[in-house]
Amino acid sequence: ISPQEIIVTTIDTIRYTEILLMFIEAKVSMLYVGPTGTGKSVYIKNALLNRLSQEKYRTIEIGFSAQTSAIMTQELIEGKLETRRKEMGPPVGMKCIIFVDDLN
Repeated sequence: ISPQEIIVTTIDTIRYTEILLMFIEAKVSMLYVGPTGTGKSVYIKNALLNRLSQEKYRTIEIGFSAQTSAIMTQELIEGKLETRRKEMGPPVGMKCIIFVDDLN
């Protein structure tokens, strides 16, 4: 296990993870903001990968940079979804979560 994979559980990481999971269940969008290096991405990724049912949710992670264009973002999202008739979405019976990292 590498140092980057170690998550030190604190009252804040528990609080933010539980709020994230409650918002996901309630289908509420959210934006986590804060100083660089405080672990926002780490505990969000941990919750999405380890706390959510992989049979119920499909997660799409997007890392934005100065080179990211609108068409690149659209193609990345569409590439992870299925086409059904005239619409796109996750497989039947699943929900999709799009995690945008480093939005600035």
